[in-house]
Amino acid sequence: MAMTNAIMQLPDRGIRQVNGAIDHYNTLVLFMQHSLREGLDYGKIQGCGDKPILFKPGAEKIATLFGLRESLERIDAIQDWTGKDFGEPFFHFEYKCTLKNREGQVIAECYGSCNSWEEKYRYRTAERVCPNCGAAAIKRSQYEDRKTGDKGWYCHSKSGGCNAKFHSTDPQITSQQQGKVPNERIFDQVNTINKMSQKRSFVGSVILAANASNFFAVEHSEIQTIDADWEPQEDISSAAHVQRVAVEAVEGEVDRGQLNRDRIQLIIGRTEHTLAQVKQMAGGKTADQLNDEEMQSLIDQLLIDWGRQRHHVSLQIAKELIKEIRGEQPRITDNNLILRFAQRCSEALSEQVPTRRQTATTVGGVSID
Repeated sequence: MAMTNAIMQLPDRGIRQVNGAIDHYNTLVLFMQHSLREGLDYGKIQGCGDKPILFKPGAEKIATLFGLRESLERIDAIQDWTGKDFGEPFFHFEYKCTLKNREGQVIAECYGSCNSWEEKYRYRTAERVCPNCGAAAIKRSQYEDRKTGDKGWYCHSKSGGCNAKFHSTDPQITSQQQGKVPNERIFDQVNTINKMSQKRSFVGSVILAANASNFFAVEHSEIQTIDADWEPQEDISSAAHVQRVAVEAVEGEVDRGQLNRDRIQLIIGRTEHTLAQVKQMAGGKTADQLNDEEMQSLIDQLLIDWGRQRHHVSLQIAKELIKEIRGEQPRITDNNLILRFAQRCSEALSEQVPTRRQTATTVGGVSID
């Protein structure tokens, strides 16, 4: 076989797999840089290292980007309300989250659990409360009382207190526990613990499905620990796109007509066009007769029409979005093109929604607003 300038030689299917993975990564990078907001979709938690945590809103956006739908299965649940089995009330929940694509294929699974013995649930920070008004506003005076010389306690009015004063040895104040104490109101947090286990399994499965563990750690809900296999992060703001691999298909491996038919089936599986409509847009040509340039033009036409019919964007905007995406990733795969185009259509539509004008309510010609 003659030598070429290609880096490597691969079957056509291998080329599409390699570049499909690269396009998947680039799509994720662009989406995180332009759509995820720090502090709302992801952020850093004190005590959990420098790697940002993916929050549930960010995970939901990534799942939508890649067309993933979740299903939750409760694996285990312990609800000891009286403390009969554990010496104190104890609650534990474990869920498995399964993410599937639009075709129903399982993409990722992750287990998540939460229990009432985690520090943030088992304990609370106790503060001294005022015996008179019940406000947690008791403070120690820095100044001696003019009559008794005692540096007593007072209920701070600016903290919601009643300004009452107490002697420094008053047992109503000194007998109160302070600092970290057992949480006697754990029953108020049972639903929170249940929801937290669901959230952990969902966020973890999204990170696995999107191959995003390079960017995010799994949330530990402010517990001062992190996984032992934690790895240094790649900063989202400076994450670079990966260049596609220069490849050459092995001779005899490519069936252009079949490849075009597969691509058409992928597109119309989302756009719901008929084969008759496809043939009309292709100018009457069959899949075997379309070259690469004509095939790309056909795909663009199908998506533009889909954007108009399904996402209700104008023809001009749909064309501009396709052009913009192809400009960012000239050799983007069809699947990622669909995902990116749908996302951009939704964003464009939200920017076009006009604000409804408020009309004054009148009675007898007189405004009552």
